[in-house]
Amino acid sequence: MTRFALAIPRCVTLVVLSVAGFVYGHLLVLCATLVIPYPLALSGQFRLAALARRLARAWAGADLPDPVRAPPPAPHRREDGWYAHDGTVFRSPRLPAFLLKLDHHAQDPTVGREWLWLIFTPVTGAVPILVPPALITAGVFLLVSPPWPLAWSVPAAVGSVVAAFLLAPGALRAYGLWAGVLLRTGKPPQTAVGRWVTRTSAATWRGAGLAGLSLAAFGGLLLNLLAAALSWGGLLPYTLPVTRSLVQLYRRHVGRWTGTDLPAPYRPYPPSPSPGEDGNYRVGRVLYTDLPAAIQGQRPGWLLGDPATWRDQLWSLGSVVLAPLSFVPAVLVGFGFYGLFCQPLTWVGWAVPIGLFTGYWITPFYLSFGIEHVGLVGPWFPDWASMPVGLAMSLLGLGLAVPLTRLRLWWDRLLLTPTASTVLALRVAHLATTRADAVDVQAAELRRIERDLHDGAQARLIAVGLGLAAVARLMETDPVRARRVLEQAQETSAAALAELRDLVRGIHPPVLAERGLGDAIRAIALDTPLPVDVDVDLPGRLDAPVESAAYFVTCEALTNAARCAAHISVSLSYRDGLLRMVVTDDGPGGADPAAGTGLRGIQRRLATFDGTLTLHSPPGGPTVVTMEIPCASSSPRTSTS
Repeated sequence: MTRFALAIPRCVTLVVLSVAGFVYGHLLVLCATLVIPYPLALSGQFRLAALARRLARAWAGADLPDPVRAPPPAPHRREDGWYAHDGTVFRSPRLPAFLLKLDHHAQDPTVGREWLWLIFTPVTGAVPILVPPALITAGVFLLVSPPWPLAWSVPAAVGSVVAAFLLAPGALRAYGLWAGVLLRTGKPPQTAVGRWVTRTSAATWRGAGLAGLSLAAFGGLLLNLLAAALSWGGLLPYTLPVTRSLVQLYRRHVGRWTGTDLPAPYRPYPPSPSPGEDGNYRVGRVLYTDLPAAIQGQRPGWLLGDPATWRDQLWSLGSVVLAPLSFVPAVLVGFGFYGLFCQPLTWVGWAVPIGLFTGYWITPFYLSFGIEHVGLVGPWFPDWASMPVGLAMSLLGLGLAVPLTRLRLWWDRLLLTPTASTVLALRVAHLATTRADAVDVQAAELRRIERDLHDGAQARLIAVGLGLAAVARLMETDPVRARRVLEQAQETSAAALAELRDLVRGIHPPVLAERGLGDAIRAIALDTPLPVDVDVDLPGRLDAPVESAAYFVTCEALTNAARCAAHISVSLSYRDGLLRMVVTDDGPGGADPAAGTGLRGIQRRLATFDGTLTLHSPPGGPTVVTMEIPCASSSPRTSTS
C-alpha cells in the first residue's frame, strides 16, 4: 500500500520536474544564442539531468548510471608566456579556456541528448505520469461540483481515485523507460519496438529518397520524348545515356539502402568491326573508312537495340504512380511529428494562456485546416487533439513504409534486373574475356618454360654432353685431366637438376600436390625474408586448378608486399563455397593495379575462375589485398594445421 500511496506524489514531482526542464531547455537556447552564459547554463542542465536520473533510479527502477564527464582541457601555454588556441595567441588564459570549454561541450554527446530530454519529456515521458494526478483531480471535481446525481458522481469519483492509485506505479515505470531512451549513457538496449521503429524510420526516409531519384529518371524520360519529337529519334543516342546514368545511380542507392542487388542489365558494347576486303569497316548498312568512326557508329544500334534501354523508360514511367506513394510515409511522419512535438511546443506556449484567461481555445494549425478546408474532421473534434492525431499519423506513416518499399522493390526487380538473354550475353562476354586472358597467361607460361629450359637446363645438359665426350677422348692420353672434366660434368648435371626442380616447382610445387594449399603457403612464408603470419582455416582439399591459382596469386601478393613492408600476414579461409585469401602488410600503401605491381596479373588469373580481387591501400597503409574464388571443398582435411 505504501508503494501505491507514494506513487501519486512522486508522479506530481516528476511532472513538475518535466515542466521545469521544458522551461530550462528554452532558456538554454537563449543562452546558446548569447554564447557567454552558455557554459554556466549547461551546468544547470547537468544538475537537472542528474536529478532526473537519481529520481528515475529511486522511484521508477530505471538503470541510469551517471555519465562520466571528463573536464575540459586546459589552454596551452607557449614558451613566450602567451596562450595558443586555434591559430591565435592570447595574453590571458581566460578566453582560450572559455573557447576550449565550448568545444568540449560541443563534442560531448550527452549534452544534446539531455537537452532533447528537457524539451520532449513534457509531451512524451510526462504523459503517463500525468494520468494519475489527472484522475485524482477528476475525482475531486466530481465530489465538489458533481455534474450528475450523487448516486452516480460518488462511485465515479471513488473509481477515478482508485484507478489513479492503481495506475501510478505503472506510470512511474513508463517514465523510467522513457528516461532510459535519452538519459542512458552508451547505446541503449534494443527492444522489439525499438527495432521496429528503427527499421520503419529508415524505410520511410530512404523510400522518399528513392522516390526522388526515380522522379529524376522520369525527367530523363521526358527529355528522351522531347528529343524524339524534335529530331525524329536522331538525338536519342545522345539523351538515352542520361536516363541510363540516373537509373544506375538509383540502383546503387537501392543496394546501399535496402541491401537489394540490382545488377546492371545492359548488354556489353559490341566488339570493334574488322576491315573488309576493300579496307572499309561495315556497321549495319554503313561503311566507314576510319575505325574510331566505325566504333562510334555502333553506338545507336547498341543503345536502341538493347531491351534494357526500353525497360528503363518503362520503369521511369512507373515513377508517376510509385513516387507519390513512396512519399506518403514521409509526409505522414513529417506532419505527425509536427503535431506530436513541434505543434505543442509552439502552440501551447501562447494558445494555452489565451484559453486560460479568455476562455477561447484556438484550434491547432492543421486541425483548423482539416475542419475548414478539407473536411477530414468535424466540429466535434476536440482542439487539444494535436498530439494524439500526430501520433496516429506518425504510426500510420511508419506502418506504411515497409510495405510500400516492398512494392517499389518488386517493381524494380521486374524491370531493372537483367533478362535471361542479357545474362547470357554478359556471361558469354565474360567467358570470352577470361578465355582470352587464360590463353594469354598459358602462352606466356609456356614461353617462360621454354626460355628457362633453353637458357638453363638445356645449356647445362649440352655442356655435360660435351664434357663426357672430352672425357672419352682424354681417358687414354690424360687420365688426370679426364677426371677433372668428369667432375665438372657432375657439377653441371647437379646444377641442371636443381634448375629442373625449380622449374617444376614453378609449374606446380610438389608440396602443393602432396600437402595441400595451407602447407604450401606456410612453406613459401618460411622462404620469405620477412616475418609472415599465416592463418589457415580450410576444411579440406580443393580442386587442383583452384589450389594452383590460389597458391600463385598468394605468392604474387606476398612478393608485392615484401618490396616495401616490414611485416606481412596471410589469412586463408573457406566459407559457403568461397575461398578467400587476404594478404595484409604494414607498408606505405598507395598500391594501384594500374601501376604495374602484379595486381593486374592476379586479376586475370582470378577472373579465369570467376574470382575477384579487392584492394584497400590508403596512403600511409596498411595495404589489404582480398582475393576470392568460388569453389567447392572436395576432400577431408589434410593440412597439418
